[in-house]
Amino acid sequence: MLFTFPEQAVDGTRQTPSTSNPYPQHTGQEQGKEDKPGSEDQPQDGTQFSGSVQEQGKEKQSDSEDEPRDQSSSSGSAMHLDENEEMIITNIRATDVALGLRRLPAGFYIMVCHSGLEWRTENKPSSVNDDVVEWSGSIPLPSGLSAIVRLELYASFEFWPMLGTGECLRKLTIAVEQVLDRNANGVPFTFFARDGIVVSPCSSIFVTIKRSKCRRSDPSAPRDLVPFRSTTEPRGELEDATNKGHGALSRYRKHGGKKDLERSITAFEWALGACPPNHPCRAAAQSNLAMAKFILCQVEDRDVSLEVPLGLFRTALVTRPVGHVDRPSTLIHLAMVHFARFEKRRDEVDGARGEALLREAMELSSTGSHENRAAAFLLRLHAGRRVDPVHASHQSLVELHSPSPITDDDPRNLGVHLLRRFQRFGDLADLQQAIALLQRSVRSSVWNARDHVELGNLGIALWHRFHRPNKAKYLNNLGSSFGMRFERLGELKDLEETISTLRDAVALYPHGHPDKPDCLGNLGLSIQLRFDRLGQLSDLEDSISTLREVVNLIPYGHTDRPRYLGNLGNSLATCFQRLGKLSDLEDAISTLRLAVDLCPLGHPSKLGYLRQLGDSVGLRFRHLWQLSDLEDAILILRDADNLTPRGHPDKPLSLNSFGNSLRARFERVGELSDLERSVSMLRDAAVLTPHGHPQKPLHLTHLNISLIARFNRLGELSDLEEAISTLRDALELTPHDHPHKAFCLHSLGNSFFIRFRHLGEPRDLENAILMSRDAIDLTPHDHLQKHYRLNGLGNSLITRFMHLGELSDLENAILAHRGAADLIPHSHAKRHDCFANLGISLITRFECLEKLSDLEDAISLFSNAVNLTPHGHPDRPRHLTDLGMSFVSRFKRLGELSDLEDAITLYSLAASTPVGPVNDRFHASQKWISCARRIRHRSLLHAYATAIAILPQLAWVGLSLKHRYTELKQGTDVVREAAATALDAGLPETAVEWLEQGRSIVWGELFQLRSSHEELSSAHPDHARRLLDLSAALDSAGATREKSLPTFLEQAQDSETLQQVADRHRMLAIKRDKLLQEIRRFPGFKRFLLQKDFSQLRASAHSGPVVFLNAAESRCDALVVLADVDHVIHVPLPKFNFQRSTGLRNVLGKLLHGRDMGSGDREGGQATRRGLSWESLLSALWSGVVKLVLDALAFSDPGDLSRIFWCPTGPFVFLPFHAAGLYGTQHSSPGHKVFDFVISSYVPTLSILAQPPNPRVASSSGLRLLVVPQPPSDGQDHLKGQRWLKNPHAPPSWNPLSALSRKYLG
Repeated sequence: MLFTFPEQAVDGTRQTPSTSNPYPQHTGQEQGKEDKPGSEDQPQDGTQFSGSVQEQGKEKQSDSEDEPRDQSSSSGSAMHLDENEEMIITNIRATDVALGLRRLPAGFYIMVCHSGLEWRTENKPSSVNDDVVEWSGSIPLPSGLSAIVRLELYASFEFWPMLGTGECLRKLTIAVEQVLDRNANGVPFTFFARDGIVVSPCSSIFVTIKRSKCRRSDPSAPRDLVPFRSTTEPRGELEDATNKGHGALSRYRKHGGKKDLERSITAFEWALGACPPNHPCRAAAQSNLAMAKFILCQVEDRDVSLEVPLGLFRTALVTRPVGHVDRPSTLIHLAMVHFARFEKRRDEVDGARGEALLREAMELSSTGSHENRAAAFLLRLHAGRRVDPVHASHQSLVELHSPSPITDDDPRNLGVHLLRRFQRFGDLADLQQAIALLQRSVRSSVWNARDHVELGNLGIALWHRFHRPNKAKYLNNLGSSFGMRFERLGELKDLEETISTLRDAVALYPHGHPDKPDCLGNLGLSIQLRFDRLGQLSDLEDSISTLREVVNLIPYGHTDRPRYLGNLGNSLATCFQRLGKLSDLEDAISTLRLAVDLCPLGHPSKLGYLRQLGDSVGLRFRHLWQLSDLEDAILILRDADNLTPRGHPDKPLSLNSFGNSLRARFERVGELSDLERSVSMLRDAAVLTPHGHPQKPLHLTHLNISLIARFNRLGELSDLEEAISTLRDALELTPHDHPHKAFCLHSLGNSFFIRFRHLGEPRDLENAILMSRDAIDLTPHDHLQKHYRLNGLGNSLITRFMHLGELSDLENAILAHRGAADLIPHSHAKRHDCFANLGISLITRFECLEKLSDLEDAISLFSNAVNLTPHGHPDRPRHLTDLGMSFVSRFKRLGELSDLEDAITLYSLAASTPVGPVNDRFHASQKWISCARRIRHRSLLHAYATAIAILPQLAWVGLSLKHRYTELKQGTDVVREAAATALDAGLPETAVEWLEQGRSIVWGELFQLRSSHEELSSAHPDHARRLLDLSAALDSAGATREKSLPTFLEQAQDSETLQQVADRHRMLAIKRDKLLQEIRRFPGFKRFLLQKDFSQLRASAHSGPVVFLNAAESRCDALVVLADVDHVIHVPLPKFNFQRSTGLRNVLGKLLHGRDMGSGDREGGQATRRGLSWESLLSALWSGVVKLVLDALAFSDPGDLSRIFWCPTGPFVFLPFHAAGLYGTQHSSPGHKVFDFVISSYVPTLSILAQPPNPRVASSSGLRLLVVPQPPSDGQDHLKGQRWLKNPHAPPSWNPLSALSRKYLG
């Protein structure tokens, strides 16, 4: 049974119901027996309705790529070809080609595609006995082993001539090397069932390959098949229209949408119109249209319209005389129309004609053919219909190759058999016909009042005692059928019919009858379905009461007891989600544990019970926040998912549950790999759930929640956009009166709110408020999740107040947050959030109205939020920061220094905790710094050290490069001010360490690995190799992410999307982080690839002094590092401050702008005329910075040039220190410019200069070349033989750092 949506918090895990069959069917002696797995006489234990649509023709084939079940890599048996050898396909063998096929096939063929050409094999029929087709013929293969070949298996529905491609059953894209390997080892390509379908056509394909001499060198060799067409050759309009018609008809058969049926008719009508009377495919076009029209007649229940398909089939039959290979199938279709008219008019002529047509079809077809089997079945079925008309569709012949053919003429047994087949294959036509047959069975068992006269009182009593249970049995099966159709199509009237029919059945069963528990169980589940659909609390209570009664009726040890316990446990968990009573959840968990324990290992229903139990334990975790519950839930759900094979109808449910539990662990522990796996699993669950399935909106909503969680953690805008798009789809698929509608609206409103905070678009905030209000209106007051919706509305309203200043928004936000705090149960794990939100609203009102009572209330609420949040909880840093903020507000109002000191303590706790969102902790560290600087608190240096340590986590290696630089912008001021504070404290070495740490987050990773790899390789070679491979893959994936979309699409070698590249990039980063943790546990590698201290750093200055230039608000300094000096040479720059350095950067910009605007001279004429000049800029740098540094280094003699490396920060990054000096005529002698003393270079970090542990000395005889591009010098001739290519947009030649680096490394 596939259930609809129990209500669920935006951060909660839904309770997924069991897939145990809620509607068992019984026939005769089967009453009360256990459902036996594997017995075709027993119903399947789980209803299986979901599945992917097998499209016809080319309309959807691109979406149906198959992958082999056993994707073994090449064993190396395929050898390179000699020059005169070639490879030829000589034989292809496919098994189970008709298994699961929903139409009567005429034949099957293979299409082989490569090198821009298509080869088509012979169209051959299969036998119902072995269902194997084998094709022989020579088809050449490409010579390259890595060349790609595509194999496509098709079913045709006319043997000859064919119109259209038919239905694509399998599509396999493989390399030639794989084909050779399978051929050499005798291993076929075996396939999974299509997603959501238990069986699919074609279970394996084996390709036989022969090596031979090239045909050009061996004229006696057999000739290849001629290519059918080029892959780029357009198909004709007639073929395209036919393929579209088949595709739409296939979708209708699967989903029952009338629009698809109408589309198929339109396409087939167009195709028939395009066929002239003498066209060889006209009979095929007539048959296609006749079939679609015939289905429409039965859908609309109009026998008058049967004349149209009747005429079309008759005309087609005329053009297919005796001996024509397609005559038997045409006879069968024509007979079906006659039988349909017979059922409406009861005209024996139609019945006799249909029988005659079927007998002719049997005579003309072989015994083992599908046509012969179909004709025999229809004759048996018609014999049972002659007593009473039964509504049935043309699809009665579907699955005639089933291992359990229908042989019983009793419509009751036939109806039950069709139900079983529907459960197995999911064909809606089987379910529709089963309902019709079961309705007939119920009508035939009605008591006829005329029999009162013929029977005495004793006879009547005996009649009732015998027939009442039989009728109850028919009603039970009929009610079950209505329930299945409701779950498939979502029509509420079917659910009402289910409940009404099952109530009648329960009333007819006497007390103590062995089948009564089954019927009561079906009734209880159906009532719960109605609760899930309409949200009426009385239905939920009625359902639990009914299911408890069922459990009480079933004795201990009964084989059905696990099923009833599972159903009761699911209802109790649903009740907890609705009302929030913890006792209901505890009862649900204990009941489900008992169901799991009692269910035998290997029983199909055990998967459902495990999943329900895991979801229920996960619910308890979300309510009580006990980590043991979470680990228990993940363990259970992992087992359930591992035991659910790919292609199983419940696979989306298991992926959804497991993915939700992993997201919960991420929220609790902060392990990013859990979140990545959660997104991947929930995305798979959404994709595997067919469009129109009742579970689709819920799976999309849970995917949205995980995407939002990843956006909040990593800030990737693509996650936010995908989350909103996904939830829009979910909202569109959810009926307005569905209880899940409020969940979707709340989640979408939350997504809009988050996007507003990120992008600032006012429309997003308005949408968030509108959707939050709609969600609240649709949520009952006593609903467990009401507080989530009120909190969402309050957050949006207070945000709008902050932007627009409307006091009514603030008051309404306080009302919403207060309502949430009042509604949330005392035991709920998220109670702290409600207190914190209300506290934020009150402190906002205090800042607006200065009412001290609001501030005191906010402090009390924040204190409660902190006390309710355990240590290690990811929300604790945020609540500590909120409480600290409230103390700062009270300090500003009352001036009590103790409040500010308390705030510093709280901020330090928030920033130093190892668990919690990185942005929250970094924000706390900034608050800590601000307060500590205000009173020169003793913890100021510790605050800076904590903030700098958080920076690498902000700019995590798994983010895109642009995103990493954006995150680092938050820390640039922090690093510079930290260095200045360290200098104030007399700690220049600490200042250098911090500057290096802050600037090497991106640059340092590359060079540290290069310098440290040799040491690791000698001690732990396997880890060194893995780290090198992971780093290379990470670098490649990161580079791919930086490409623009057109460039990516142009260069992409496979079908990987940018989103998949980003996912792979993050997973590689997670693996690398875990590997580094392993390496750091080795002796001697505790600080591997971590920041070095000054004693290690100074060795990098081996080629000359490295000068850090730091520009902070309070001071500017130069810090000189020398390899052979164990301390930093600190050179204060008293003539400079932050404003002065920023002003010179602006002067430089104006000078460069003046040059670009047209002066063309190196003096920047226009800028000079405005009072700015290069001389003044360069002299300021000389006197204020460079001269002081050179003096500190005792560089007093010009001409003896040494190397010097400038490492500027902030606005210093943009200034040309290498050209600093005095340039007037009076300073033309050496000694007044920097290049008179040193050769300047620029470095982004000190570590970039580090030498490897054992540098290899290059041979003196080897040629080495250094090329430095230099623009033409003033007054000098060009070098001979060279051309200067001027790029007007290139950065100035004096600064080698890229524009992006200059922008963010400051």
